[in-house]
Amino acid sequence: MRSLDHFAHAVRDLSQAGTAFERLGFHLLPVARHVEIGSCNRVFQLGHTYYEIVADLDRSLPALRDRMLPRFQCGDGMAIVSLTSTDLPSDRAAIAAQGLTPDPILNARRTVPMPGGGTDETNSHCFYVWREARHRYLTLFLSHHYKPETIFVPAWQRHPNGAADVLSLTYVAEDPAAHADYFATMFGAPAATVRQERVTFVTPRGERLDIVDPAGLERRYGAAAPAWCGLLGGYGIGIEFAVADLGRCQQLLTSNRVPFEDHGDRLRVPASAAAGMVVEFSAR
Repeated sequence: MRSLDHFAHAVRDLSQAGTAFERLGFHLLPVARHVEIGSCNRVFQLGHTYYEIVADLDRSLPALRDRMLPRFQCGDGMAIVSLTSTDLPSDRAAIAAQGLTPDPILNARRTVPMPGGGTDETNSHCFYVWREARHRYLTLFLSHHYKPETIFVPAWQRHPNGAADVLSLTYVAEDPAAHADYFATMFGAPAATVRQERVTFVTPRGERLDIVDPAGLERRYGAAAPAWCGLLGGYGIGIEFAVADLGRCQQLLTSNRVPFEDHGDRLRVPASAAAGMVVEFSAR
């Protein structure tokens, strides 16, 4: 079974979104541009995953641009999510054999600064397995990093908020159970739970991916979640990070005047303060 690799959060104003996530206590790398894809991003790295705030989608490859730009009908927010791969050609063939239609493999290389000075270039290949237009933002894709030393740099993983890794990712969709087969094919294993109102996958690293219905969105996040946007059939809406010291994280959010709810074992930042995503910090 595959695990979570990285998250592509689409925004219209990269400067504004980057500032919002810096206020949340993340150490973001400078703006970088995908050499072959065309979009630009700011990234923060974690132990096993990384979070990509991506912009200039109108400058990306037409096949990507035309599929990604409609995300903004419901504002900024998660667009697509990558799972891990160690053999993209084999994984692509296996997914195609199960009836899906993967795009060709492409290189998402970009320049990154290195701690000792100077820069290096990533060598990360991926392929998308797009959903139909109504459920475009329930798309997953697979990535393989041939130079992981440029993707996971210990010096860039030290965040003022103490974030170490991702614990969970939450989607909202009008009919969660209808998406269980697609996600199972992409994960390489069936869901842990399939109900009409909620589907849950658990990765080998223990990460949880939930797909909830619009009523479940309110139950999960309450006032922190934005209203369900029916223009799209589903999209990522919330992410949970593990932090070493929840008290320290709370002090940082308070100092930076970030609104949050204290739920005892977790702090919840509303989507309005994080470019369309509910962000939670939980004790390890």
